[in-house]
Amino acid sequence: MSRLLLILLLLLPVPLMALDESGVEVFEYGSPWGAVSFKHLQHQKRASNCLVCHHQGVELGGCGNCHGVIHNLPQFKDVLHKTCIGCHWNKKGPTECSGCHDPERLDESVYKD
Repeated sequence: MSRLLLILLLLLPVPLMALDESGVEVFEYGSPWGAVSFKHLQHQKRASNCLVCHHQGVELGGCGNCHGVIHNLPQFKDVLHKTCIGCHWNKKGPTECSGCHDPERLDESVYKD
């Protein structure tokens, strides 16, 4: 009985992490195609648990702590596009560029050769 209780106590925090509202409310990601304001708390409430996005655990931080930094890992923007757009398709979130990127903050250099 005590083993079962211990296992339950160890597993309980995983789904509850998504309910923790102590994280940063909004992250701002710069992009030549218009900055992206990522509403972390809003996404936290919709995810079943933190491992949906933080696949290696929250202790490693956000995607940019590894992706785009560690050689042989997919680039940060590629991970965000694949993960975010896939989830947005499933959960009816925005899938057009301007749904996440702010076209008012477009870097005009994207049009130069």
